[in-house]
Amino acid sequence: MTVSKVLFIIFGVLAVFGGIGAITRKNIVHALLLLVFTFLNVAAIFFLTQAYFLAMVQILVYAGAIMVLFIFVIMLLNLRTYGEEEQTHRKQRWIALVLSILVLAEFVCVLATMTFTAVGGGFTPDFIAANGGSTKVFGIELFNQMLLPFEVASVVLLVAMVGAIILVKKEKSGGEATRTWEPGLQPSAEVAEEEV
Repeated sequence: MTVSKVLFIIFGVLAVFGGIGAITRKNIVHALLLLVFTFLNVAAIFFLTQAYFLAMVQILVYAGAIMVLFIFVIMLLNLRTYGEEEQTHRKQRWIALVLSILVLAEFVCVLATMTFTAVGGGFTPDFIAANGGSTKVFGIELFNQMLLPFEVASVVLLVAMVGAIILVKKEKSGGEATRTWEPGLQPSAEVAEEEV
């Protein structure tokens, strides 16, 4: 066994355990840290397979920007205490389990019937090298052939962020009246801070 195969197996096992840890943690901050660990192991696998552009995108976009966005949403929605709150939708776990099994079965069926050919009909290493390298070919293919799905995905993410902000604003402003104080009976600094 070569060194690259051993490293591939090590990073793959670490990525799987990191992913399992991310979905089983009750503390959401710990889950996010395990998710970053998983992303970094996937980036290492990309490096081993000489997909350097994808490895850098994995580190910069997923382990960097996406995780910052997740942390921002956690702080915005105050999800740090989510695990401590009583969960009332217990039957949703069974629905999620059934759907997970169905998605796994669908994935196995697709994987068993697919043929591994080059996407776009013939992106061989010689073709990529003759056309300026993998980054250039990837960029041309992304912004020529896949521009519409790329832009649709960005609009969907933007709408999701705006929706989350609107939901939080409604929740914070819903039915909370501010206390009024009689003239000359202003509160101390500690009481005013608790009111805010």
